[in-house]
Amino acid sequence: MNHRSLPLALLALAACSAPPYEAWAIEDDAEAIAQVVVTEMTLQDVVRAGRPLVERVQPDDYLRVVVPVRNIDTEPIQVLAQMSFLDNQRQTLLDDTNRQVLVLPPGSTTNFQATSRTRNAADFLLRLSWNK
Repeated sequence: MNHRSLPLALLALAACSAPPYEAWAIEDDAEAIAQVVVTEMTLQDVVRAGRPLVERVQPDDYLRVVVPVRNIDTEPIQVLAQMSFLDNQRQTLLDDTNRQVLVLPPGSTTNFQATSRTRNAADFLLRLSWNK
């Protein structure tokens, strides 16, 4: 490695650990949920996401998504949740929900759900951040 590529390698390494972070799964045997991200590592330590339920809503063929969100901490937490709907190329459709506060008691799970406003929605991204 020459002296010019060292800064690039360090930058690439730093980017791997930069936010947002994939949310860890509720199920022990499941991988991280790629469509659910958290903005801070401290939130990643206390929040888990379950397998999303994704379905088409008739007659408009909109995309409805339900994501279980669990607080594994011993204290209540407040989280802001915002869902963005994406097309089949994972590009934004500018179809985002308002940020909504989830109040999660210790050890509890709540379902965050949203429905797209367009039938072009094929995927989603749920962002979770601290409600400060």
